[in-house]
Amino acid sequence: MSSILARLAARPRAVVLALGLLLLLSGNWVLPLLDRDEPRFAEAGREMLQRHDWIIPWFNGDYRFDKPPLIYWCETVFYRLLGESDFTARLSGVCFTVGTALLLVEWGRRANRLRAGFFGALIFLTCLQTQIHGRLAVADMPMVFFVTLAAWSGWEFTRPQAKHPRSWWLVFFTALGLGFLAKGPIAWLPIAGVILFRRRHPEAVTLRAGQIWTGIAITLAITLAWGLPAVILTHGAYLSIGLGQHVVYRSVGVVDGHGAAGWIGYVALLPLYFLTFFLSFFPWSLRFPGRLRAWWPERRQDALGSYLMLQAAIVFIVFSLVRTKLPHYTLPAFPCLAFWLALQMEGQPDFSRWFGWRVAGMTVATLALTWLGFACFRPLFLSDKIWSEVQSQVRPETRVACVDYGEASLVWKFRSVTTNYLLLSPTPEQVTNFLAQPGPWIFVAPTNYVLSANTFTNGATSLRFTGYDVSRWKPVRQTFHLAGWSVPGWILKPRQWELTALFSPENNPK
Repeated sequence: MSSILARLAARPRAVVLALGLLLLLSGNWVLPLLDRDEPRFAEAGREMLQRHDWIIPWFNGDYRFDKPPLIYWCETVFYRLLGESDFTARLSGVCFTVGTALLLVEWGRRANRLRAGFFGALIFLTCLQTQIHGRLAVADMPMVFFVTLAAWSGWEFTRPQAKHPRSWWLVFFTALGLGFLAKGPIAWLPIAGVILFRRRHPEAVTLRAGQIWTGIAITLAITLAWGLPAVILTHGAYLSIGLGQHVVYRSVGVVDGHGAAGWIGYVALLPLYFLTFFLSFFPWSLRFPGRLRAWWPERRQDALGSYLMLQAAIVFIVFSLVRTKLPHYTLPAFPCLAFWLALQMEGQPDFSRWFGWRVAGMTVATLALTWLGFACFRPLFLSDKIWSEVQSQVRPETRVACVDYGEASLVWKFRSVTTNYLLLSPTPEQVTNFLAQPGPWIFVAPTNYVLSANTFTNGATSLRFTGYDVSRWKPVRQTFHLAGWSVPGWILKPRQWELTALFSPENNPK
């Protein structure tokens, strides 16, 4: 195993690039986009391309204020080059994930710790949370890339012996600006890491207040180059909703049930990320506590290790204080943690065997899941089942309405052909008007709704579908009866649907 690692480490960039693409592209053409975030991002990129509106993202004909536009810009590039598909929608996230790993390789080379940078890149690529989020069509990995670039360039331009400090300074504040365009102000956390590290290790840092304020002006200029037109064109809505609701409110309130209500719930969840870390950073997290205990007494003598740990700790602390919580929120800390762990483990006697088997194990597990598991999971996706049956009947002029089941994946599927926007969650009056108009149209609703509302119209035909709404993996209240005792409990299961697709006479399925 030691000789294999030595040969791989001799070509770190090629190995990281090849392994990253192998793992993160594997199976991405098999599994449909996952409700609800992936198809929202993918469709917003498509509508940006259709509208030629590079400032305001749209979804199904309405403003989409959730995220800034950088991820949509990247998606449009791949759509133009390779066409619109589930696979191309995910390519941006994959490229930014592999790019983040390559940043660690280069950081290690600049720090004269090339092997540690290479090992850190592989740790980052193969940890569980990266394997999940690194392949998704969402904004997280572009933000992680720019946060990592900012952390690295922040280290480089503040070294007393730094070469080309002005160039690294410019990279640092440019990365902060682009990070904002990826996912908002959370990408600015590295500047706090640089300033706090200066206070903790003044002997290891050269940093002047003028550099900070001038650099902030550059970051704001990049941000406002997009943000100011966006606010003006939406009459302030992008500021009040995009920042107000999706940034500020997430910090103080619970969004979509991702958190706990009340102060007791808030306090109880404060240590959440320090617990989920052991699953998210698996399998590398198992060695983390022991290495941290061994390193802690010597931390003052390890400037790079202290800097990496500080940058990661800021991410964990900030998101622990934020009220809305999801396990992947701490992903921006993972590149620094991976590099730190590689620095600590590289010289251990059992490192080669320990490291090699875990990389091999995660590689085999990922390939098995994405090639075999994804094929088994695909039949569960109800939107995919509907689309596979009706796509031959959809034409550019087809109108589509959906009652109750208004998932973003259905929008993504139908909008690949129809030029109309889908009518989601219509009122009874809107349903009546929709069905009364001439076709072609397709009406999708739960079967019991179609029957109870007597919505079958003259000449219309229907198809029935059963399947799961995979996006709703939420706790469902059940009561277990055991030996006369009724025990309430919570279980996780997807919501199963029986849907009917009602076709107008103009496009009856053959």
